[in-house]
Amino acid sequence: MKRVEKIYHNLFNKLSAPNTKNKDEYKSSKIPNTNHRIGKNFEGLPSILIKTKDQESIVGNYKGANILLRFKESCKIHEDNSSSIFTILSCRSDDELTIKMFLDICETTIPQLNDEPTAKEIKRVTNIIIELFREISDKKRSIVGLWGELFLIYTSSDIKKTLQAWHENPSDKYDFYDDNEALEVKCTSQTDRIHKFKHDQLLSEIKNHFVVSIMVSESQNDGMSVLDLYESIKQTELPIDLINKLKKNFFKVMGSNPKEDLDEIKFDINYSKKNLMYYKLKDVSSLVNKDDAITEISYKVDLSKKKTLVGLSKDKFTSYLYIPN
Repeated sequence: MKRVEKIYHNLFNKLSAPNTKNKDEYKSSKIPNTNHRIGKNFEGLPSILIKTKDQESIVGNYKGANILLRFKESCKIHEDNSSSIFTILSCRSDDELTIKMFLDICETTIPQLNDEPTAKEIKRVTNIIIELFREISDKKRSIVGLWGELFLIYTSSDIKKTLQAWHENPSDKYDFYDDNEALEVKCTSQTDRIHKFKHDQLLSEIKNHFVVSIMVSESQNDGMSVLDLYESIKQTELPIDLINKLKKNFFKVMGSNPKEDLDEIKFDINYSKKNLMYYKLKDVSSLVNKDDAITEISYKVDLSKKKTLVGLSKDKFTSYLYIPN
């Protein structure tokens, strides 16, 4: 079973990106036992090219944050230098974990289609993909975010002091706060430091308000999952109130996920320790909003263009946080 589950990954990884800027040109490979193909576009992103029965019925396209579904699209296939009409299910994200999930989900759902399905049949099956993908994407974001916070606690020189500063509730304004000092945690599986900030996050009167940018890299063999970090921290000699705090925060975020799901995604601790950077929040500017009708403003901020800090406070909880040499 494990060998079969890697077919889509293997086919995709063997493809090179076409030398073009046309989004609908693909290097592709036929999916075994079907008329459908797996393709790679010039951005190196995967698409499933579904051979579709020619019908007049109109079915609407779908455009989500990470998934794009388009019916009756003409695309060029490099292997036979021809253009054909396909229904195209595409992954829009270049995030390594998102691509992995896209291929995993397609592997178990695309085989439900016959060799030439109707648009309505494709819509029915791909709705399953879209819903599954939405749920898993939400779960992955919550896992990565919690992993980053537990990573800071686990790698600190004083787990007790760092745990004391950790938020009481995942919805609290600050990820870490103690003695008029705050820390926001941002994680990315990309190779840049572009992070999302809510407008309100950037409005702070706290002098020592820091941001930490943590790069993560998936590693199934040598990595640690959120469950691994949680169990390791729990083994530390801690007072009962901090053990209860750790349990409460962990299960508020992860409680509805099966144990095997929590162990599925593991990240390389040493990689993140080497790719950890701190910044002052005051160095990240924001717009002035004078209109009460405009709410929920957010920004994408490239922290690599901001000045990094080589040290934090000397006598507060941030003095225990791991800082790369």
